[in-house]
Amino acid sequence: MAKVIALVGSKGGSGKSTAAHLLGHGCGSLVHPIPCVVLTTDPEEQPLTDPRRYRVADARRKEQLLELMKRFLDVDRLLIVLDGAAARPELDALVADVADVALLPFRAAAQDAERAAANLARLPSAIALPMGWPKHPGVAKRARKWLDMVPEKRRLAPLPHMPRLDGLFSPEGYAAATYEISSPARGLALEVLARGGIDAAELEVRG
Repeated sequence: MAKVIALVGSKGGSGKSTAAHLLGHGCGSLVHPIPCVVLTTDPEEQPLTDPRRYRVADARRKEQLLELMKRFLDVDRLLIVLDGAAARPELDALVADVADVALLPFRAAAQDAERAAANLARLPSAIALPMGWPKHPGVAKRARKWLDMVPEKRRLAPLPHMPRLDGLFSPEGYAAATYEISSPARGLALEVLARGGIDAAELEVRG
């Protein structure tokens, strides 16, 4: 049976789509790749069709999402990444209920951290992912107060800012960023799988 990671959260621009595609790329970049499909649920986002190390499928309508989940859940050695849309709490509740891991991205800002903490209270099984965290020591020190607004036991290590990530959403940008983002993408994928108690070896394609 397939495993499911759901990107959730009520705030737009928090990094859900970026994290979803980074997870997909990470899975496809492992020494023994993990087959991964990213389900696009945002009505305003066009599913990507260019060649990638993972597959992207259109799940922007609820009927499409349910149909794809029914089809993919029975597939062995497959990771499903649900790229949740903002301001759709009913979708969050649905996907968080079926997910092995519910991942809640948030940015280095007071409002984002406050919203993340509120969403964690609403989704008790979710894990927060600090996205685009500043690398400069001085800026990172100032941003620490926002990180501390989210309980440490309910968040992953901050994912540092990477300029190339913006290119994930175009064929040219993805091709240019592939090498640079592979290492952090692999690290993120393995950390999320481990946090969710998912054995990567059970999903890997060997031989």
